[in-house]
Amino acid sequence: MARPHKESASESESNKYSNTSSTGTGTKSSQKAKTQAAIQAQQLFLSKHINSNGPQDQPKIHPLDFEKFDEETLVRYNKKYNLNLPNPVSINNDILNSEIGKKTYSKRNKSRATFGGITKPEMANHLKTHFMNLPTKENEILTNFLYKVKHQDNDFKLTFK
Repeated sequence: MARPHKESASESESNKYSNTSSTGTGTKSSQKAKTQAAIQAQQLFLSKHINSNGPQDQPKIHPLDFEKFDEETLVRYNKKYNLNLPNPVSINNDILNSEIGKKTYSKRNKSRATFGGITKPEMANHLKTHFMNLPTKENEILTNFLYKVKHQDNDFKLTFK
């Protein structure tokens, strides 16, 4: 004798089917609430990262705000224009000047003797005044910009004939 389909199911499966038929409206509303919560979470995520390169994206620094640049950028600018400003004082200098730092190889090595330094805001202020006082030739700036934009996708190729 063949059993009907409901009778052939296991006990837990038959209870599951019978519970959903009696409380169908409760599960539908909870499912709708879950999807709405998921949609809101997705919209929040997209609003944060839709115009960025991902969670590690950082806001753009204003070009004339020299204090927001990192120390490496300031030191490169200093070296490029031969301003002869001392390197900015960092936490590494503080550590090397402490009691523990005096025992390290870097502190004892005479060739790496550090000269006086200035703070990062002071250096940024000096570099900004230098930058603002540089003479500008608008024609050269525009032609260089247009040339770079026009040839930005071209690779340098050396051909022999």
